[in-house]
Amino acid sequence: MKLIAPFTLLAISLLPLSIHAEPVEKNAESETMEVITVIYRTPFDYALHQYTTELLSNFRIQIQADIYTQARASSMKMAESQQPMTAWNTPYTTKEVDDKWVRTE
Repeated sequence: MKLIAPFTLLAISLLPLSIHAEPVEKNAESETMEVITVIYRTPFDYALHQYTTELLSNFRIQIQADIYTQARASSMKMAESQQPMTAWNTPYTTKEVDDKWVRTE
């Protein structure tokens, strides 16, 4: 019993040596590898790029806020120009309103 555990561990540790990988397919070898070009910039160039990106981002946010403000203002102006619709200032006569809404059968 005392020898079974060490022999089992030895057999398990030798198992990866007995497994062989299959050769790589030729299709993978014929494809060209992707090349990534890295350009190192000076700190000034990086700072200029970062400043420009932040400036354009803030400009885009400001334009979106302006569009929202203008749309709200024009909607409010249109709403103020309309009279509130009540039973007293409707374009319908009392008879038409009665016929449409108050019909009881």
